[in-house]
Amino acid sequence: MVADNLAAHMIGGFQSSFSTGYFCRRCLINYDDRSLPILLNNVNTRTTIDHDMFVTELIRQPDKSPLMGVTGPSILQNLIGFHPIMSLPGDVMHDFIEGVCPMIIMAMLKQASTMRLRTYGEIEYFHMLNRMRTPIKIVLRVY
Repeated sequence: MVADNLAAHMIGGFQSSFSTGYFCRRCLINYDDRSLPILLNNVNTRTTIDHDMFVTELIRQPDKSPLMGVTGPSILQNLIGFHPIMSLPGDVMHDFIEGVCPMIIMAMLKQASTMRLRTYGEIEYFHMLNRMRTPIKIVLRVY
């Protein structure tokens, strides 16, 4: 199965908004806490047991939706061997482009500046043709 995040959420019975509540289908982080530093061993991951309890509660009381980011049973719930917690794929391009790539690029730019290959001013300078698509400014922290 291949899906982007929105499609996977819709198939799995998760909320389709990523800007409020419990927006992640992998863990139980709240949108308001998304920027807080959390150690990997402190992440509260979703389990099949918890998910099934949320779905059961929503079937009994649909007005509680979404409950911990769950909106109801998956449309594939009767598929043998399928469970939304275990079977839905990650959105590789989203995770790569919005997750890994920016961190790698920022690390490379910082290293280029540290090695005096480029200054932050040179990195931030864009030719006239590229001025419409300039990235955010690099924030210098002085300690």
